[in-house]
Amino acid sequence: MLTRTVRIPRFFYVNKGSITKINEILNLEKVESTRTVIVSGKNFTKSVGDLVQRSIEGDSSRVDVENNDIQSIKEVENVIKIFEPSLVIGTGGGKVLDITKFCAYKLNKPFLALPTVLSNDGISSPVSVVQTEHGVSSIGTNPPIGIIVDIDIIRKSPKSTILAGIGDLISNFSAIEDWNLASKHVGEKIDKFAEILSRNSVEGFMQYLIRNGSSLLDEHTLISLAEGLIQSGIAMSLAGSSRPCSGSEHLISHALDKLLNHAKPHGLQVGLATLFTHTLRKRDISDLTALYRRIDFPDTPEDLGIQMSTFMDAIRNAPATRKDRFTILNLVSDKEIKEAIKIAYGR
Repeated sequence: MLTRTVRIPRFFYVNKGSITKINEILNLEKVESTRTVIVSGKNFTKSVGDLVQRSIEGDSSRVDVENNDIQSIKEVENVIKIFEPSLVIGTGGGKVLDITKFCAYKLNKPFLALPTVLSNDGISSPVSVVQTEHGVSSIGTNPPIGIIVDIDIIRKSPKSTILAGIGDLISNFSAIEDWNLASKHVGEKIDKFAEILSRNSVEGFMQYLIRNGSSLLDEHTLISLAEGLIQSGIAMSLAGSSRPCSGSEHLISHALDKLLNHAKPHGLQVGLATLFTHTLRKRDISDLTALYRRIDFPDTPEDLGIQMSTFMDAIRNAPATRKDRFTILNLVSDKEIKEAIKIAYGR
C-alpha cells in the first residue's frame, strides 16, 4: 500500500466572534445542521451553549453535563438517540468535549468542537478521556469534523487554563526527544510527518510569544496557541498514538495525579516537568525558565503547591505509569535525577 488514510478535522476557524458566524461557517463547509444536539457544561459554558443555540439555524436540543462520568455519558447518549440529530456540537472544556466526542462516535454522528478554554491538545485528537466502569480510560474515537474557536470566549477563561495550554504545547519538545530516544534504544518507529508537525506547532507559538512579548490575552497570541494545540492533536492522529506530544513529562504528570489528593491542571504539571526532563538531557533551560517567569508560569514544584518530596516520588514512579513507553527516565540513575532537580528548580 503506497498511501495511508488518516482521520483529521475537515476545517477549523479561530477568530473573534466565531460562534455568531456558525451558520455561515457550516454552510461554507457544507455541514448539515438542520437538527443539532448541543452539549455544554452547567456553569459558564452553559451560557456559551445558549449563545450557540440562539445563533444556529434549525431545530436543536440541549443537554448540560457536569462531568465525564458514566451517568453523564448516558444522559448525552439518550438525548442523541431520541432527537436523532444531523450534527452533535460540544461547547466547553476538556471534559465536555471528551464526553461529546465519545458519544457522537459511539452513535455514529458527526461532532463539532467549540472549545471554551485552550488548556490542552485534546481539542482535535482522536481520543476521548472518560470515566468507565474500569476507571478513567483513554478511548479511541473519531476527531471532530471541525473546530470553531471564538477568541472572545477564550479571553473570558481563567488565566490558569491558558497557561495550562501553553505548558501542554511546550511539553512537545520533551516528548519528541523521548520519541527519538526510543527509536535509538528500542527501535521504535518514528512517523516523521507527525514529528515535524508536533515540533512546528510549539516552535511557531514560542517564536511568536518571544518575538512579540504580548499579553496572554492578546488576540494573536491566543490564535497562535489555538493553532498550535490543534496541530498537536493532528500530529497524534498521524502517528496513531500520543507519542508526538507525550513523553517522560507526561508520565511524571500521570504519577502526580495518583499521588496528589487534588491533581493540578495537566498542562501546568507537564510544563513544569519539562524543565526537569530537559535538564536530564543536559539542555540549557535558561530561556525557557525566563519565559515561564515572564508569563507567571510555575517554574518550581512549590509554585504549583507540590512538595519537592512528592515531586521526587512522582519521578521515580513515572516509568511504571506506562511501561510500554520508553523515555529518558529509563536511562538515568537516582543520582542523576537528584542533580537535575537541583539545576532545574534550584533545590
